[in-house]
Amino acid sequence: MNNVFGEPWIIRHTNYFSDPSAGPDELLNDATEWLHYAYNSLKLLAELVDERSSIDVHRLPIMLEGIAAFVDMGTRCATQAHMRMRWQQVRAKTEACGLI
Repeated sequence: MNNVFGEPWIIRHTNYFSDPSAGPDELLNDATEWLHYAYNSLKLLAELVDERSSIDVHRLPIMLEGIAAFVDMGTRCATQAHMRMRWQQVRAKTEACGLI
């Protein structure tokens, strides 16, 4: 399961790097997109199980880890969007007070 060049390694080493100039709206759109990937992947997995009445137990953990990576990426996007919104609010208040 610790194959350095295979799927498990890739899934465990995913990161989301946002565009530094992206605003909260773009980041929330990215979060929505990642969560849609996760949702559709789960639907596909459910359909495969329903059609075959059995699953490949060797590949199931990899598929579930991939879906978890989609959810993690969506969560990171939403977190960054929240931080950028707060940063913009603090910056606007600071500018309004004449501190910058």
